[in-house]
Amino acid sequence: MFSQELLDELVEVTQRPKFKKYFHSEDVSSLLYQLSLRAELITVVSDATDCRDDKDNFLLALAGDGRATHLITGDNDLLVLDRYRQTKILTVEAYLQSLN
Repeated sequence: MFSQELLDELVEVTQRPKFKKYFHSEDVSSLLYQLSLRAELITVVSDATDCRDDKDNFLLALAGDGRATHLITGDNDLLVLDRYRQTKILTVEAYLQSLN
């Protein structure tokens, strides 16, 4: 699942000078297209305030409104929460281990 705010952040981050060398505009366009085909666009209507980094609260709101079971991240400000409502917050590694 994704939201418009998440898409906007993805585009903005991939255009930052320190990341731009890793993300070609064609690859970003392809990723956005694939997301539109395979992921559900969630209209976020709630607010979240649980994260110590206010800039990450939109991800909690997305997870809550989208009724996500998992939020996969490397962000320690989110990981420290462990859970938000029904959503388990974990790293990629921990998520992959949970599948076994």
